[in-house]
Amino acid sequence: HEDTGILRFQLYERTPNSVKYDYLTSCEIKMKYVADDSTTFWAIGPESSVIAKHAESCGKEVEMTVPFEGGNSGELTVKLVLKEWQFSDGSHSLNSLLLRSQQSLYGSSNFLSRTGRKIYITVVEGKDLIVKDKFGKCDPYVKLQYGKALQRTRTVPATSNPIWNQKFEFDEIGGGEYLKIKCYNEETFVDENIGSARVNLEGLIEGSVRDVWVPLEKVNSGELRLQIEASKIDDSEGSRGSNVGSSNGWIELVLIEAKDLVAADLRGTSDPYVRVNYGNLKRRTKVMYKTLNPKWNQTLEFPDDGSPLALHVKDHNALLPTSSIGDCVVEYQGLHPNQMSDKWIPLQGVKRGEIHIQITRKVPELQKRSSLDSDSSSTKAHQISSQMKQMMIKLQSLIEDGNLEGLSASLSELESLYDLQEEYMLQLETEQMLLLNKINELGLEIFNSSPSLSRRSTN
Repeated sequence: HEDTGILRFQLYERTPNSVKYDYLTSCEIKMKYVADDSTTFWAIGPESSVIAKHAESCGKEVEMTVPFEGGNSGELTVKLVLKEWQFSDGSHSLNSLLLRSQQSLYGSSNFLSRTGRKIYITVVEGKDLIVKDKFGKCDPYVKLQYGKALQRTRTVPATSNPIWNQKFEFDEIGGGEYLKIKCYNEETFVDENIGSARVNLEGLIEGSVRDVWVPLEKVNSGELRLQIEASKIDDSEGSRGSNVGSSNGWIELVLIEAKDLVAADLRGTSDPYVRVNYGNLKRRTKVMYKTLNPKWNQTLEFPDDGSPLALHVKDHNALLPTSSIGDCVVEYQGLHPNQMSDKWIPLQGVKRGEIHIQITRKVPELQKRSSLDSDSSSTKAHQISSQMKQMMIKLQSLIEDGNLEGLSASLSELESLYDLQEEYMLQLETEQMLLLNKINELGLEIFNSSPSLSRRSTN
């Protein structure tokens, strides 16, 4: 939590033929994350000396040997690596502002592009939620935001370890949209924020449930347990928002590398290759022998017909059947034509492992937009502004009626509308800047291509 932490290791002895474990000793390692993306680990060494290791970047491994407490109790050697807890590519933002703006010039932005699947999120339980109330009272509930959709759990009274078991449904959005979580303690007047988090929903496989404990940020304690799964929608209404395949385009998939794969062989390594399933088509990469961090750098192409794209990482075995060391689904339907997406995708069905790919929807000739998009960013921002005005009128009415429960819910909706309006206005400003730059470029082209204008300028 936050930028510091303590890892405590406790050593036990297991008595044969018994369920009892006898405590022997312990040791601890302290850590601090710095804004330059480095991490310092340190511990107390022999005779009160200090043992310290420095990892220059997030994801770099260090090894430490730390003595157990209590004199001659032995030592413990550990390997440590600090990673982001999320199933993400290690970046702190979804896309750069310029990239997001360029995408919006071809239509709606990424976080409005539906894939045609449903995401089901079960808020199971929470533990060790922070209690800020001076009376030690905690009545927690959770708000979920995915794209423009908002959901909220019920309030569980008087507990820091609530159990909700509430399931919510969302339309899946392409382009790496995060699930935003906010946890609140319900109060009489204004509910108190007791932590928030973002969850990357990239790489969900249909029929497989991702069960994860999510640590809450900006607080000293608290975690939420979520169960996340994806399901394909077969009816025409569900697939209406998804992008269909291009009639004359193709999918270019570059399988670059993988890292931190599980060891499938007894010698602690694997011989990994990737089997690619695209609809009824099947392809595979070359085998990389005796490595958990293979580099393939192979490019595969498929006709763009909107088929699901699945990657199955396998361990090659010449004699025995091959074994699976993880798989994932690649989401590409929301990509704009000729836009390349570079991503690390976590592998499912295994304890660890990620695969690095680049995917592009290749279209030889883009069709010009015949008219301006009627649902432009400015129109959406105006609509949100109108909704905020209506919400303010509703709030005034709720205050006059003394409806505290309705007031709390409306304030939450107003906060979400405000965040959404900020996104649209920022996008609108960038689009305006890009449009002005394009106008200037066109003006220079016209000026340079017109002999009369060039002569007049020279005279």
